[in-house]
Amino acid sequence: MDKFTTPKINFTGNWPIRRPLMSKIVQLAVIIIVQLVQHHSVHCAFDVPCTQKLIGNKCHFDEDCYGTNTVCRDGRCTCPTNFEEFDLDDTKTVCRLAPSKIGDSCQRDCKAPLLCRDSKCECWGGSVLNGICTVRQQLYGVECTRVASWGQGCEQDIHCVDPFNACIAGKCQCAPGTHRDPSKGRCFAVCPDGVAPLQTCRRLFINDVDMLDNAATTDSCPIGYRCVTYGSPYIGHCCKVRCPYGEPDLSQSCDAGAQEEQKCRPLTHFCMTLSEPGWKTSICCPKPCRDPLPVYHNGQCLSIAHRNDPCQTDIQCEGGVTMACVLGQCECKLGFQPVPVIDRCLKKVELGERCMSSKQCGDAAAECRFGICQCLCTFKQTNILGGPPRCTNPDDPLGFSNILTRVEQIFQNRQRSAGFSEG
Repeated sequence: MDKFTTPKINFTGNWPIRRPLMSKIVQLAVIIIVQLVQHHSVHCAFDVPCTQKLIGNKCHFDEDCYGTNTVCRDGRCTCPTNFEEFDLDDTKTVCRLAPSKIGDSCQRDCKAPLLCRDSKCECWGGSVLNGICTVRQQLYGVECTRVASWGQGCEQDIHCVDPFNACIAGKCQCAPGTHRDPSKGRCFAVCPDGVAPLQTCRRLFINDVDMLDNAATTDSCPIGYRCVTYGSPYIGHCCKVRCPYGEPDLSQSCDAGAQEEQKCRPLTHFCMTLSEPGWKTSICCPKPCRDPLPVYHNGQCLSIAHRNDPCQTDIQCEGGVTMACVLGQCECKLGFQPVPVIDRCLKKVELGERCMSSKQCGDAAAECRFGICQCLCTFKQTNILGGPPRCTNPDDPLGFSNILTRVEQIFQNRQRSAGFSEG
């Protein structure tokens, strides 16, 4: 037997495996495992949150861009001045300090006024004195951006440098939502109602989608104001929200998930929706009716009605929640009990449920005690034949006495009716 061979070792068959071959297999396995671990560690170390963008991706604000020293410029995540986009590999790019000396290696940029040419920092178009590059005109990148004032030609909004200017029809003009003051020679912001705005603002976006559901957090304006944008759909000024009649009630919410006491009161107010392309919100506005006829319904002003008061429609009866207008009079709805002391209709409740009045307790032998419907002290709560809980007399658990009493009352009523008819 050769000295470089080993005896036959049976794994899954009878084939002999030589030691050099076995060693190569082990080495290959170790290399594969190390590469997998390295790949996994690099991937985890560069795990980007789903709400942020890598360098080169589209963005709206600096906060959108992932990584240290990243900014959003011209709708793209990039590096700020004096930083360079540096490729770690084919898929990962970071921002590092731009090389600042002549001859330093570079990938894209050098610290101004040096330019990156052929992967080296050069003093292009200038003169070198004591190792310092000096140019007559400072260049940023490889080209200059043209600028224009109001009335001058342009190609993009970025070319217009005056405040509240936008490139419209090839000329720098006042952006939508702004007006020009000829006496001062400048554009100024104005709200749709002609009132001066409160402050500048911006719309907030998540994953490039304007948030429509929770409008209170979609802009940087204080409560009672909305962000009216101009030029860009993200930047604007805060204008006061207006109702068709009166002032909005900012203490009341139009959110379906708000607590009942915080919701917009439907009896005297309504939720008015304000919307623009990509934006929507609702405010609680007063209905166009005043006391003594504050209820607005089908173009009419009606009075508020309470239980047993005359009415024309359900909404008059304290909003139509617990009462309805029955034959011209406000009555408790089915499932609600009248409580004369507080002149309200309260929902019927079962034994063990919360209550405000004994009238709510459906069982005649129950009372509202400590806010809970409970049996009277001489009665006991039982469940007969799997039915709902009820209060029974321990001496008469099946309630025969109640049945006999009821039958006796029926016969007495019939006898009285017969006596009246004979008379």
